[in-house]
Amino acid sequence: MIWIYKLISNKIDHYKFWKDRVIETRLKTQRGHLTILGVYVPTECRDELNEEFYETLQKILDKVNKNYYITLVGDMNVRAGNNRVANVVGTNGETTLNSNGRKLIDFCTFNNLKIMNTFFNHKEIHKFTWEARGHKSVIDYFITNMKNAKVIQDIRTYKSNEVDSDHYLLRAKVNFPPRWLNKGNKSTPPKQEEFFKVRLFNDESTRWLYTQRVKLHLNNTMENEIGIEKEWENLQNIKISSK
Repeated sequence: MIWIYKLISNKIDHYKFWKDRVIETRLKTQRGHLTILGVYVPTECRDELNEEFYETLQKILDKVNKNYYITLVGDMNVRAGNNRVANVVGTNGETTLNSNGRKLIDFCTFNNLKIMNTFFNHKEIHKFTWEARGHKSVIDYFITNMKNAKVIQDIRTYKSNEVDSDHYLLRAKVNFPPRWLNKGNKSTPPKQEEFFKVRLFNDESTRWLYTQRVKLHLNNTMENEIGIEKEWENLQNIKISSK
């Protein structure tokens, strides 16, 4: 199941159920499309069913445009450990690695995906995603392609008595930068024309020439009696025409 906040529900432009273990939702963001694959692998999944699941997941992933932001999230029921695998597993996961965890790592390596839980350092209580009968583990994961990994700012779990489950809420903080920050679309602001070149007054001869021109305009203007508003208007014109 994938829940979408109602304020962005109008951004959904595609969704599909793949059997009973994978659901696909695609949203249109300001920086492109985001594809979310909600995944569930049963605990009692036998080896042959596990292999079948990954084959199905691979076929689904192959159909997703590689230019999209891609996220796989859900209950994988594997333990991926914290032994660093470049651009796949970080050092901030739990210590246990099981055989199904190795399968997930192989799958992510093949598809250039990152297991993002393992890249953010938090207290142990904010790492574990499941707890029951005195046991804790990380079996829920937030996995992304390299493009999406760049906009993930944080991932951690939250405990809540309001959720009747032995799983904790896993939250990812994502920040898509505005489109105008894209260098390909960034337009150079128009260069503003310098109206008064005040810096030229640093030159003594320029100051003298400007002063003479202002005096000349003033003499011509003062010959006729005019009101104060007209004098102010003439003074502005003198400054401009003397540039």
